[in-house]
Amino acid sequence: MYGEGVYFASAACKAHQYTCEDHKSGCCCKRERTLIIARVALGDAYVTRETRKKERRPPVRNCAFGITYDSIVVNPGPFQGHHNPNSIQVHQEFVLCDREQAYPCYVVQYHL
Repeated sequence: MYGEGVYFASAACKAHQYTCEDHKSGCCCKRERTLIIARVALGDAYVTRETRKKERRPPVRNCAFGITYDSIVVNPGPFQGHHNPNSIQVHQEFVLCDREQAYPCYVVQYHL
């Protein structure tokens, strides 16, 4: 939805939506799930209000030098181009293009 990168969420319920290998949306399968809790350095973040499906990097912040933002932040609220019928982003999400901006701290395994 917001370009290529590694996606993080501030709410575990959002991350849970991606923990089932068989179903691409949050489901209630009775299987073990894995969630990685990480520290994320957003740096100079670009806050978007629209989808960025075909983007490979955050937008350029300084045209003179071609320097891009360090990450993309998606806040809850009305959203242009969202797949939700009401065009509402429900959870806060963060997108990183540089894997070194994330430090995995804990691996949590759970069952529903």
